[in-house]
Amino acid sequence: MLPPYVAFKPSGGLADKAPAVIVLQEWWGVNDQIKAHAQKVADMTGAEAIVPDLYKGKIGLDAEEASHLMDNLDFKNAVDEIETLCKDLQKDDADRKIGVTGFCMGGALTLATAALVEKPLAACAPFYGIPPAELCDVATIRSKTPIQGHFGDLDGFEGFTCPKSVAALEEKLGAAKGDDLKPCEILHYEKEGHAFMNTDAFSVEQRKALNFPGDFDPETQKLAWSRLSDFLKKNLF
Repeated sequence: MLPPYVAFKPSGGLADKAPAVIVLQEWWGVNDQIKAHAQKVADMTGAEAIVPDLYKGKIGLDAEEASHLMDNLDFKNAVDEIETLCKDLQKDDADRKIGVTGFCMGGALTLATAALVEKPLAACAPFYGIPPAELCDVATIRSKTPIQGHFGDLDGFEGFTCPKSVAALEEKLGAAKGDDLKPCEILHYEKEGHAFMNTDAFSVEQRKALNFPGDFDPETQKLAWSRLSDFLKKNLF
């Protein structure tokens, strides 16, 4: 099923045959923060940024609601919907390049999508999210799609994005075998924790309520955006 989605065009206008970047939501849903991220991706890269609404209009207003929404999301079905969206974005141009990035839950779905879709993506850039092993084998991405991952070394989400989980991800990706492995880079931010890219008032309030560690340094955020922009432009254009 094609999910509902919101499209964001670069402020300077969208060029003909521009690529698309699918931007996947955090556990909160399609809120103002993920929309701001998508607009920034569009403005930085010149691509069309697409945010599918995997919760179908629902938004978590606190961590308890967000956790409930995420726990009730069928991740495999979500990946199937994202794949349907990819096909829709290529319906008029089968060669249109598509990349995927996402944050938190969306980061996990970014890796899962790259691993599970039939037609390889042009780029995969997860931020602080790792899918469960039973959902997909992330090592398979190495033969299909370039990866750039972003993780905070102070992230305390055990079994999801803590340093031990990130080390396990790196080990799996590094152990991939094949004759034509795609580039893979996992970037670490030593003084940052979970959700370090978020800047709007709601996000700041929630990370304080959840006691997320980290500096949330604007210069670090600027560096991460720059790295993402360079990665996406290299692989999409």
